[in-house]
Amino acid sequence: MNQKQGQTHAGMYLSQLGIKNFRSCYDLKVDFQPGITLLVGENNSGKSNVIESLRLATAPLNRRSTRWFDETDLSRGRASEEAKFTATYDGLTDTQRAHYITALDVETQQASYTTTYKQDPVRQQMRASVTAGPVGGPDAEPPKREQIAHVYLAPLRDAQRELDSSDGNRLLRIIKYLTTEDVQEAFRTTANTSLKQLTNDPVLTTTTDAIQTHLYKLTDSVRGQSVQITFADYELHRLARSLRVKMAESGVEPADLAESGLGYANLLFIATVILELRKAQSAELTLFLVEEPEAHLHPQLQAVLLDYLREQAEVSPRDDLKGPAGRIQVIASTHSPNLASSVGIENVVALRTHTEHETAKDDEGQDVEVLRRKTQALPLAKLPLADDERRKINQYLDATRASLLFARRVVLVEGIAEAVLLPVIARHCLFKGHDQAQKRRTFRGVTIINVGSVDFAPYITLLLSEVNGCRLLDQLTVVTDRDPDPELPKKKKKDEQRPSGISAQELQDTGSSDDEAEDPSADVTKVSNRKERLVEHADSINAADHLFVAEAPHTLEADLLTPETNEPILQAAYLKQHPQSQHHWNDILAHPKGRAFGLYQKLAKHKKFISKGEFAHDVALAIEEGAVFQAPRYLTEAVRSALADQRDGTQ
Repeated sequence: MNQKQGQTHAGMYLSQLGIKNFRSCYDLKVDFQPGITLLVGENNSGKSNVIESLRLATAPLNRRSTRWFDETDLSRGRASEEAKFTATYDGLTDTQRAHYITALDVETQQASYTTTYKQDPVRQQMRASVTAGPVGGPDAEPPKREQIAHVYLAPLRDAQRELDSSDGNRLLRIIKYLTTEDVQEAFRTTANTSLKQLTNDPVLTTTTDAIQTHLYKLTDSVRGQSVQITFADYELHRLARSLRVKMAESGVEPADLAESGLGYANLLFIATVILELRKAQSAELTLFLVEEPEAHLHPQLQAVLLDYLREQAEVSPRDDLKGPAGRIQVIASTHSPNLASSVGIENVVALRTHTEHETAKDDEGQDVEVLRRKTQALPLAKLPLADDERRKINQYLDATRASLLFARRVVLVEGIAEAVLLPVIARHCLFKGHDQAQKRRTFRGVTIINVGSVDFAPYITLLLSEVNGCRLLDQLTVVTDRDPDPELPKKKKKDEQRPSGISAQELQDTGSSDDEAEDPSADVTKVSNRKERLVEHADSINAADHLFVAEAPHTLEADLLTPETNEPILQAAYLKQHPQSQHHWNDILAHPKGRAFGLYQKLAKHKKFISKGEFAHDVALAIEEGAVFQAPRYLTEAVRSALADQRDGTQ
């Protein structure tokens, strides 16, 4: 079943938005998925601009516009031009194709509307016009277009203020969404009747009598007056102002929202906004636009919220033979790796910015070169990844690794040892001293990803493949091991496998065992991760110039021994794990092919010769405490490559 057939029953969805001349979106096309799409990217990459474009291209579900196009929204250098938003909808049912025939492209079976904003010289304001279909014909049926709507959840929301506000607007809207006018009128009548019954309460009668006594003395001689203290008849909106939302943990008496944490108050506010989506049942398609859904939420609540939003989208479509399809499509912008890692890369669109030189007129009318910052969109669903590669990446994009989707500088490493040591080496060996403070801070912005000794190729494809002229990264650094043939002796009989001079107890202490089964796939991965293979793969996707591979001649732990100054702290780290094995260390140092090869051979022969993670931590602690240490050349090159300026290659 192809994609279009599989989605026909679910109804139309926004498949693409074209944006021209709006803020940083000079000429941008953004693709969306039917259920949920996450817009990710660093600050100022254009995420909010895309959300704002969707608000300008579609009508609000409640028909109360809160976003108008302003002349300042035009892209820099394009003030005299018009802005355009072209929304393309796919997956239309047979019924929807009939309803949207004026907007339909009969070849692609897609519908489209283009909203254009241009200056009205008479009114001195930006006016909107809408055309339908690929040829820009007149919008003959605006009511059908208005059945494509949006609900907007703003960022940086103050949930406590919104829900506890005396204006009552939020609660009033919810009440109107959930109840009929007859039910609302019955509530208003009951409330006013109940309030009037309080007129006989001693608080009010005592006050009334006291006032009446003095009023009588002042007015009786001329024209006596009587007074009564009671409640005025309230309209529904005034009653809503008196309502307050309270909340507490289950089983605890609800209290004012000020006593609740910001995170749960935020979820409560989101729940009230989602109630607006009930009205989506009367629309063909409702875009739920959410900016920063993670605001004030810890990671577990972020995951729960996103799963709930996705569920709302999945269960929303209805049979459109009985009325509007009522489909909900979620589009969210986020800075959260937790959210980005939970939807699969096929549901992620990465936004990046690049700069372009343009010729413009200065105040005197002379041509000058100016630099424009422009947003680019990279839909990860269009990356040239095989299905198994895509699944592998989704499995590995946990909350830590998903940070690479937001990063500008990334270093991929094979294991935990490199991930632990690289930051310490950068700060304490390569960039120490006051004059290197800026580079130290810059390296803190480098994202180091431990891919777990698996094939680097899918990650290179993810980060360096070009789609729509855009890559996730301009420059990627990979740290890998050469893993040459360790020249191990042929396997002996079981009773002869113990290394010469090593007792059975010592062998157990080192965690070594020659009985360990070899993983046949390990050698395949080692060969695949060699420098020449990785460069060849990058070249196959036209990205060889964007990849730097730092290759250890042997493997990390062994090559740390290459500089002689490092031997004392490496020895100390080894003996901390195996305090009775000094003679094994001496054997390594005396190896005829050099100490680095000696340690490499031990590691290759005995898979548990050391705990590499603990070894790296102990070495890192020693470096931080001021021990003399020299970074191997390949690690130095890796760190400096990660700091290379991505625009001109300088460091």
